[in-house]
Amino acid sequence: MPEETERGQFAERPETAGRNDRIEKKMSRTGYVFCGGDISDALLPLVLRRISLEKGDSERKPYVIAADRGLVCLDGCGVEPDLVVGDFDSAPSGFIDDYRTRHPKAEIRSYSPEKDFTDSEIGARAAVDAGCSKIVMIGATGSRLDHVLGNLQVLDYLMEAGVRGEILDLCNRITIHGGARGGQFSIRKEEQWGKYVSLFAFGGDVERLTLTGFHYNVKNFRLSSVGSRAVSNEIDACEGTISFRKGKLLVIESRDTPAGRL
Repeated sequence: MPEETERGQFAERPETAGRNDRIEKKMSRTGYVFCGGDISDALLPLVLRRISLEKGDSERKPYVIAADRGLVCLDGCGVEPDLVVGDFDSAPSGFIDDYRTRHPKAEIRSYSPEKDFTDSEIGARAAVDAGCSKIVMIGATGSRLDHVLGNLQVLDYLMEAGVRGEILDLCNRITIHGGARGGQFSIRKEEQWGKYVSLFAFGGDVERLTLTGFHYNVKNFRLSSVGSRAVSNEIDACEGTISFRKGKLLVIESRDTPAGRL
């Protein structure tokens, strides 16, 4: 699985080295999906700065997608995404028609409100189709808890598709790890997204969970999908290592007070 590197970004393990250039370029591309939830004015410039830096790297050129109202946010910042998707029922009246007029070459995929997937999932799936190996969802949390839960399911879809997915807001970074064979990964304390690390068994119990480097460590523990046993743990060592043999683990790195670092 990917390992965290400087500033919380993820790099591929060394065993990916040696593949041809086309595969390496595909494996390093990040997709950014701007959704219709809450997008913090404090977080947005940090994300846009990261995108701008990646645009200067031909092998890591990002793929930016606006999903419905996410386009309103980007347009207000003068950012033209690579792709626009949605039914545009949450955008201001007439906005998408005005946008088409101002950006006649923009790639816009319009959908009926009576569709199988949310706009956020359509955006995430488009990023997968574009060859992104990592997808960051911005504006995927907010007041609509049904959409928040739906976006957690999108993270699960991304994991099943072999893509690293994360939901990011000013106080939370959410990821899903695992599958039939479980998984193992580490979070460096100096790079974690806040003070707390909470774990949830997603879609069934997690078997033989082992935590090292945390304030509360366990070995070969069965984490039930019922209850709040693994909420608000903390990393005591330089890094916390998490391993498990079976199941899916929802990981939330969180903080009470926002910080200005991405």
